[in-house]
Amino acid sequence: MSIFLKLTSALMKTVEPTSQEKKFKKVFYVVMSIIAVFGIMLPMAFLVGVIIYSLTGPLIKTGAGSNGVEMFLQIVSVFSFVFGINVIFTVFYFSGDIESLLPLPLKPYQIIGSKFTAALISESIMEFIIIIAAFAGYIIATGAPFYSWIIALIGMVTLPIVPLIYCAILCMLVMLISGFIKNKDTVNKITGVLTFLVIIGLIALVSTSGGFDTEHLIKALSDPNNSLLWVMNGVFPQIGFLVDAMTGNTLINLLYYIGVNLAAIGVFMLIAQLIYFRTVVGISGGRNTTGRKSFESVVKKTRVRPVAATYMKKEFRLLFRTPAYFMNCILINLIWPLFLYLVYVLQGRTSFLDSFIYGIHSGDEETVLIYLLAISGVSVLVTAANCIASSAITREGKHFSFIKYIPVPYMTQLNVKAAVSIIISGGGMLVYVIAASIYLNIGVKLMIFCCILSLLSVSFTSYFGIFMDSVNPKLVWDGELNALRGNYNIFFNMALAILLEAVICAAAYLLFKFTGLGALMIIIMLFILIMLLNVMSYLLCKFKATKNIEEISF
Repeated sequence: MSIFLKLTSALMKTVEPTSQEKKFKKVFYVVMSIIAVFGIMLPMAFLVGVIIYSLTGPLIKTGAGSNGVEMFLQIVSVFSFVFGINVIFTVFYFSGDIESLLPLPLKPYQIIGSKFTAALISESIMEFIIIIAAFAGYIIATGAPFYSWIIALIGMVTLPIVPLIYCAILCMLVMLISGFIKNKDTVNKITGVLTFLVIIGLIALVSTSGGFDTEHLIKALSDPNNSLLWVMNGVFPQIGFLVDAMTGNTLINLLYYIGVNLAAIGVFMLIAQLIYFRTVVGISGGRNTTGRKSFESVVKKTRVRPVAATYMKKEFRLLFRTPAYFMNCILINLIWPLFLYLVYVLQGRTSFLDSFIYGIHSGDEETVLIYLLAISGVSVLVTAANCIASSAITREGKHFSFIKYIPVPYMTQLNVKAAVSIIISGGGMLVYVIAASIYLNIGVKLMIFCCILSLLSVSFTSYFGIFMDSVNPKLVWDGELNALRGNYNIFFNMALAILLEAVICAAAYLLFKFTGLGALMIIIMLFILIMLLNVMSYLLCKFKATKNIEEISF
């Protein structure tokens, strides 16, 4: 146990800021953590709790009070499995500690157990919050006894175990029988395709079900012959035991729950002990090279190009040729409209979007204002979520000295990094804004204004994201995926951008509703405010980000 705890602690430190990073801008991290909690975590937890509370009340009347929270937790477990595959592959096989750990007198189950625990803790923080929020909504709705909160806390920490164990066993078996997964880039491609297929499958499932408005959803969850719920209970049986432990037969169901988890851990450790060392042989951390080019051939193909154009080409190649960056930074710009379509499908018979479309077509001022605010909000959200800007400096990693010592001004480099984010994020947004504007028939002038507002929102978020990453970039990482998942600046930037945009949109709407100002005046004020935010974020990069880069010793 001592070896397990020490090794887990050491592995946890690999995804935490280094001592050099910790001592740099401590106050910044405290402030950003508070903003992240109140800007993302608590609002999301509150929303989840309200949803479960709203479903549980009507379901209790049908005798199926636990089905709502069970189905929600099973969906969370499915996503935990899908998104955990890439993490487990990376942690088990493509992390920089493999060569250091294998020669040590450690048993396979000790290495795997520590790696698994470190991954569980570091990757499940947001999942823990969602799980406890779901339980809170369920407990309040059912009026469960006080000890249910203790059981909920146990479930919060332990529910992600089984989905990640499924991931771990699958990864080891695939590595055992497969001859083509020998580097992390192949894994990134496979998991990216799998994630995309899961999203498409979810949309197809919802589409064929006729929508999930509240009435339809309650009816489906109340059906004792619900085949989907039955199948999911078979895949994740521990969830039903845990939920039942809160309201009846507490001890026996809690023991069943613990038993399922212990059995899964036991099987997992046994498989790891038998095959892990066999599966780790022959892997490599990066892309395979196709051969070395001679110095003469490289010089012969060298051309003189403008500095900014060459630097931009380098940035684009890094994003598009590195599978981890492509999946996490580029692909999101292509798939987020699928989530909007899912929202449209989820409306079911309520057809709340129909009234919105009617308002746009009839020129209703309030609806037009909401449309513009939505465009600005989505532009900020997508740009912050794809983390092209907020990981721009972190992605340099051990090559950070390249930024410092090439004869190119820091601001020129930052402008290029911002331009790459604007081109990718803004280009995608323009396509969707134009398509939506044509569909809604809002007119050419308003469509042009929507495009400008979207680009300005993207530009502000891009420059601000670069500034955030410059404050304390995570330059020590052993894989491209770790550069993103271990970089708190990405999360902080997203939280601050979302919170700021939410305040702006809420203020604009409230001004329209309660001050008598017309929509046109509110829109002009919004336009001016976004312009000012662009100037502010640009100046932050020019004077603060460049100084931050200069102060970093690496």
